[in-house]
Order: sequence, then structure tokens, then C-alpha cells
Amino acid sequence: MITSKPGGIDKTLGAVSRLKPRPSPARYGLEWSLVLLSCDLLVFGVAGYASQFVTGESFAALAQKPAACTAALFALGMWLLIFERVGLYRRTFAVNARDEVYATLAASALAVLAPLALAGLDPALFPLRRLLLASMALATVGASLARFGTHALQSALLPARTRRVAVVGTPERVSALPADLSLAGGDTVLRFPTENFDDELAEARQGGDLGRLDWLQAAIAHGCNELIVTEALPCEIVPGLLRLTEAHGITLSLAPMRIRPYACDYRVRRDGGLTLLQTRSLTIATPGADLFRRVMDAVLVVPAIVVLALPMALIALAVYVDSGGPVLYRQTRVGKLGREFDILKFRTMRPDAEAQTGPVWARNGESRTTRIGRFLRRTSLDELPQLFNVLRGDMSIVGPRPERPFYVEQFRKMFRRYDERHLVRPGITGWAQINMQRTLDPSEIGEKLSYDLFYLEHWSPFIDLLVICKTAAEFLFQRAA
Repeated sequence: MITSKPGGIDKTLGAVSRLKPRPSPARYGLEWSLVLLSCDLLVFGVAGYASQFVTGESFAALAQKPAACTAALFALGMWLLIFERVGLYRRTFAVNARDEVYATLAASALAVLAPLALAGLDPALFPLRRLLLASMALATVGASLARFGTHALQSALLPARTRRVAVVGTPERVSALPADLSLAGGDTVLRFPTENFDDELAEARQGGDLGRLDWLQAAIAHGCNELIVTEALPCEIVPGLLRLTEAHGITLSLAPMRIRPYACDYRVRRDGGLTLLQTRSLTIATPGADLFRRVMDAVLVVPAIVVLALPMALIALAVYVDSGGPVLYRQTRVGKLGREFDILKFRTMRPDAEAQTGPVWARNGESRTTRIGRFLRRTSLDELPQLFNVLRGDMSIVGPRPERPFYVEQFRKMFRRYDERHLVRPGITGWAQINMQRTLDPSEIGEKLSYDLFYLEHWSPFIDLLVICKTAAEFLFQRAA
């Protein structure tokens, strides 16, 4: 048991890991993008042809109907457009082949909306609805299996792309910068600390040969594909240095050490003779994104409450029979912009679990749980009352999980970016929850925060659907515990 006493943080929580940026989504090359596009076209064609055997409709007869041809072309166009817009031909968030299935299901859920709406509104398509539904269902299954197979094939046949990064600058900055890079397992960083960076640069400029720079020659010799300079480069030197690096396939990047991401994005903009670094809010923190997430929450949570009303009533009865009242457990958590709210759960522990200890960090194998509580926690069914938190506007379906005020105060002191989690409504599930276990050790808080920040920085409606799809699948297999 991990007990946190008021007024300080215990030794276990004091061992919290440092924040480590998550690797950026893997990007596809042109050749692999064409392979994925070809697979999807093949899948859609096979699904359309196979749908005649499912529905009993004649494929040849339907092909002669203008409405059928128009509907098929529209469905195909929307499918490919949505897949392209959410980035399935450009990058992947998948860690393994199974994750590709979740991503494809999420994209397919968006892709079928427009064709299904058209089939329901256009009287000319009413006779074709069965065929369209069968085609969409078969295409969804086929595309998911194809992505599973292509991911497995790529992992088996193609070596993982690795970064070889060279970092150049003063010793102090060269030492500090790699810790903040978003690196994957096979990536390497070569450090080239230079005490007299400006003097070496001036000498090379006077000699008219930037290629003489020791650190540039070393980066080329080591086969680096990216060169990061931590010092300010004179504008007149950049074109020449750029030609040298591009000739050897090296990307040149500048890293001003005083600029760090903190709840905002940056973009470079030219204005006359000036180069401006323009700031803007993260996409997820804009009013439009907030409205979209609120509408999506309402659309999903109202039917969910109706469907799950009976199961929730049975769970409430089981909790009461097992250990009496209260059935629901209310706990203060920190929500959007630091506002506190009462989160709702089915009670899984004894009513007096923290009466003598104060706030206690929950962990696996809790002795304080009741008999029915152990089952509810293992299956995450104790979280179902949070649907009402979503309906009330305290939470969203997807977002960083909310923490108790006591722990928030401790983690704020440890991580300067911790409060960025409060830019949005907290979620029932989130990017950290589908990539980590539900019950964490305090030492994993840094890793959890890195997943939450990754979600905030890469948010899109597709990401939310991906999280929902994977959460539903993991719930069925009871991984969440």
C-alpha cells in the first residue's frame, strides 16, 4: 500500500520517472503509400463483388443502373478521401499489427457516414440499401485485415527506419538537447560539443569552405540523416550549409534552446525582411475542437446510457447486496482549466477505506476492495457512471484521466508541463489508457504524462475514434485491469 501523508510526498512518489517525449508517428514513403492505396482499391472491388452473394442481388444487373454506379463511385471516393484525410496513407500511430485494425475501424466509421446518409435520403437508392450495407461491412472487414497483413509484412520484410541525429553546439546545450528529442528504440544521437562554435564558423567562412567544419565532416562520415544546431547561425551561412547537408541526404534543423513546447504550436512565417516564429493554440484547445468534442460526446453518451441502463441497475444491486450502501462513490478530481468536480464510480472498496490514511494511491491487488469490487475493477465496469459526468459536461469520453487535487499539486512541482492536461475535459478513456495499464505505479506518472501530451499535440477526430475502438476491444478482453 502506498500512503501519501498530507504536507508532503512519500518516497515512492518521489521516485517518479522523468518526462520522456513519445516518438512521432511513423511516416510512409511514396512506395508504401501506393501499396496501401492499391490494397484498399482491391478490397473495395472484392467487397462490392462479394456483396451480391450476401444480398442475392445480381451484380451484372445492378451495374447497369445509373444509381448503383453513382452510389458505388461515391462510396469509393468518400472511403479513399477519408482514409487520406485522417492520414492512413501518410503515417501510422500503430505500435503493432493489431493497432492497425483499430485504426482502420475508426477511419471506416467516418468513411461510411456519407454513403449511408445518401442511401437513406435518396429514394432512387432505396432498393440498393442492402447491397450498399453489405459492401460497406465487407469493405470494413477486408480493409482491416489488409492493414493487419501489410503491417505484419512490412515488419517482417522491411527494416525499421531509424534516425541518426547529430547534435552540434556548446557542450552544455549538446548535453541537454537529446533528452527532449522524440526518439524510437533504434535511433541514435551523436553529440559534437564545440567550445568555440562561433570562432570555428567564422574561420570556415573566411576560408570559403564550410565543408572543412569538423562536426559537419563527422556527421557525414557517420551517415547521419539529421543535423541539429543548437546555436544561432548567421543568415548568410545557412544557404551554403544547406547545400552541403542536402547533398549528403541530411536534414538541417535549428533548435533554439530557450523555445520549448508548452501548450502551443509554432510555425515560421516571413514578413518582409523578417522571419517570425508565430505561436498558435494546439488544435484540441481551439473553440471549434471543443464544440466538436462536446457534440460527439452527446451523440455517443446518450444512446450508451439508454443501452446500459439495465446493466448499470444490476451492477448497483450487486454492489448493495455485497457490501451495502452507498452504491456510488464520489471523489473530487481536477478537470478542465483546474476546475474541481465529483467523479462518479460504482463503489469497489470499503466505505471507510481512507478514513485513517487520507489519500492513498490505488494499485493492483488492493486489500481494500470488496468481492464484487475486484470484478468491477478488473473489467472497468466501475467506470460506467462516468457517462453521467460526460453528459453533465465535467468529462469527455476521450481525454487525459483526471487526478485527485492532492496528487495534482505534487505532480505540478515535478513536471512543468503537467497542467497542460487540464486544457481539455478529462476523459473516461484516453491515449495513455490504451497504451498502458489502468492501474499504474507512481513511478510511471512521467510516462503517462508523455502519452497525454502526445494525445494533446496530435489530436484529431480520428484519434478519438481510434481510442474508442481500441478501448471497446480491450474491454472485451479485460486488458484494462
